[in-house]
Amino acid sequence: MDQNTVIKVENLHKKFCRSLKRSMFYGSVDVARNMLGMKVDTGHLRKKEFWALKDINFEVKKGETFGLIGANGSGKTTLLRMINGIFPPDRGRLMIKGRIGALIAVGAGFHPHMTGRENIYLNGAILGMTQAEIRKNMDSIIDFAEIGDFLDAPVSTYSSGMYVRLGFAIAIHSRPDIVLVDEILAVGDSKFQRKCLDKIRAMRQNGTTFILVSHNMQNIEAMCPKTILMDHGKQIAIGSPKDLVPIYELILTTGKKIDFAVTEKQSSPKGLNLVKQFEGFGTNDIKVNRFILRGKDEIIKKNFTSEEPLTIEVEINSPMKVDIAYLWSTIIYVKNKISDEENIEPVGIRKKISIDKGKSIIKIPYKNLGLNTGEYKITFDIFDETFSNPFYQGHFGYFFVKKDIPTMLRVGLGTPLCWLDPKVEVKK
Repeated sequence: MDQNTVIKVENLHKKFCRSLKRSMFYGSVDVARNMLGMKVDTGHLRKKEFWALKDINFEVKKGETFGLIGANGSGKTTLLRMINGIFPPDRGRLMIKGRIGALIAVGAGFHPHMTGRENIYLNGAILGMTQAEIRKNMDSIIDFAEIGDFLDAPVSTYSSGMYVRLGFAIAIHSRPDIVLVDEILAVGDSKFQRKCLDKIRAMRQNGTTFILVSHNMQNIEAMCPKTILMDHGKQIAIGSPKDLVPIYELILTTGKKIDFAVTEKQSSPKGLNLVKQFEGFGTNDIKVNRFILRGKDEIIKKNFTSEEPLTIEVEINSPMKVDIAYLWSTIIYVKNKISDEENIEPVGIRKKISIDKGKSIIKIPYKNLGLNTGEYKITFDIFDETFSNPFYQGHFGYFFVKKDIPTMLRVGLGTPLCWLDPKVEVKK
């Protein structure tokens, strides 16, 4: 581990048991084997055990703010507790350099029947502060916590926000090298959150390292240059929040793990498949030969960012010339592939066009989609001039959109239903 690395995790595994009785039995057996000098095999699962963490690998440098994101139950808090020394690894290595100040839960280390002032001494001692250090920092802790007349009241009378303010104030005054913060900022009001984030930035400049767990993707994006995405105890990816937040949001809503890093080699010249067609309604005279999406630089692809251009390009074949036809196309956010009742049509077009006999290419350009992260399909309908008799109706899918700015988990939502007016081209 080099001198700038303060946390190094290699092949880290942690297991738990689903049965309390069996867990106590395993614990007794392991203690007995240790006392007898026998080796305890913690690297394999026993009956009713499961891996809460499996094969975790990362490094954190001095002065970094490192983010941990993932759905509830993904192993974030377990990982923090292992870094804090509460749980030992069952396999792998965990190396820590420096003094840790942990805020793993609201009110952790507080005695409910003691006053706030008394708990400053208690919690400060837990975090490694001496009595002299606590007395020296007492006024500063009180000023930062802003709990006023409640300082000498039992903390059992505190709100969750007051718990957070006092706990955070104590932790940052313990002069830690590493601070572990587990979602507690979500309990505080916006004013206190800004105050904490400003303090984190200032401490980071002085070399303090932070590991931040949060479901607030704006905080993760603003504070953490590097983030680890976890799912069911496994490490999905490490990278910038800009790349990982959309994947996290998709996991939460659809369970899909989509890699949005699409290169030209990963483009899809086959285009989108027909996924739904209305039979027994309309003439079905016009045929669709090919349905493709083009992005920047005319590259055929299926994965887009919300701010890049997208052009729908459809090759059709008509048995006759149609002087007046209506093109009706919508982009649908797909929440349910079986039933369209749960899906959302955030954007679409209706245009009057004319179609020549034979093959034609229809292009529908969007300069900027503005869609949120999610999976989408496209409706493509051509009606006659009465707008009641369709020559063709079908749904084509699927493609993915990644929104660069976190969407607070409103995947596919937030964009009003609107009809745009792009310049549609129909060429022979």
